[in-house]
Amino acid sequence: MKKLLPILLALVWYSSTAQITIYQQDLPQPGDTFKLYVDKTPTVSLGNASASSQIWNFLALGNDSTKWAPYGITANLPFAASFPASNSYTYGPAMLYGGPGAPSPGAGVGYTMWAVNSTGMWVVGHRSNYDGHGDKNIFINPLEMLMPVPCTYPFNQTYDSKWEVTIGYVPTNFDTLYRSRTHKTITCDAWGSMTTPLGSFSNVIRVHEYSVTTDSAFAFIGSTTYYSMLFKKDTSNKYLFWAPNERHPVAIAYCSNSGVLQRIEYVSWAHLNVPEIANSEFSVSLFPNPVSDYITIKVSENLKNKNYALRIFDVSGKELYNQICKSDENTISVKGFDKGLYFVEILTEQVTIIKSNFIVN
Repeated sequence: MKKLLPILLALVWYSSTAQITIYQQDLPQPGDTFKLYVDKTPTVSLGNASASSQIWNFLALGNDSTKWAPYGITANLPFAASFPASNSYTYGPAMLYGGPGAPSPGAGVGYTMWAVNSTGMWVVGHRSNYDGHGDKNIFINPLEMLMPVPCTYPFNQTYDSKWEVTIGYVPTNFDTLYRSRTHKTITCDAWGSMTTPLGSFSNVIRVHEYSVTTDSAFAFIGSTTYYSMLFKKDTSNKYLFWAPNERHPVAIAYCSNSGVLQRIEYVSWAHLNVPEIANSEFSVSLFPNPVSDYITIKVSENLKNKNYALRIFDVSGKELYNQICKSDENTISVKGFDKGLYFVEILTEQVTIIKSNFIVN
């Protein structure tokens, strides 16, 4: 009995800590849209790394600004073949993007290409107007890990990623190579329950992400490097609180290097989509998204020259646009729309309904 007791105690400890697991289906899926509020002066407690269950009370969080994370379907993009590993994307300025990873590089406006698979959520690359000379495909190799799955307490792993871009293409003059390397440690260091202004979540794991990014610049002609320099070195210290079935961190806490809490982003509203449009007989794509002036709504070729109804609704369900169309591509002004989320419905003569959404910023 003396030998059996430690084994039983170990089993009780393991079952009490390993019961919450995040899987692939709990990560953002193509077609999902999330609205996040940002509290820039939070006073809540993040707790501590612990094997014991804890309670995170985030009800006091305020709303200083709003971010959006609309995950489009990569298969609907005209350049999808350039990113075969990607199944979803986000587009827009960095200041509006509110996801678990970094926005596109450069000016911070462009596409970030994601891959969600059985190993986790990764950044595959970016498509960005990096230096003002047209769109560039920027590939990450090795890929950047954002959230590994399956993930449960006490997961711990390190990851390295890199992307680079060449600026200038004059054979007789210096070109510049910009390279960014990230070394990241991801640790599931706590678990418990959480309450936010959105609601209560009984099963939550805390994932600590600490990363160091080193950006370097190289001047070269041909294959010869003449000059190199460390451009900047940044650290990122944040905690992501994941809950099963939520498909986005319930809250993301950003801290200083020393662990001082600086701000928290938390989900205030979510539209979870069944990711079936890209594989459907009919499809719809919207660009740009987010949009400020005109949005183009493109349907699949098999709807061309056939009557279908194009309808747009706001979040309250009010219909703002209803038009019978035949073209496979329609450009609509949204200049009179308020900032926020809008829904698109396509109704065919066969009563097929195709749904999507876009954001006006």
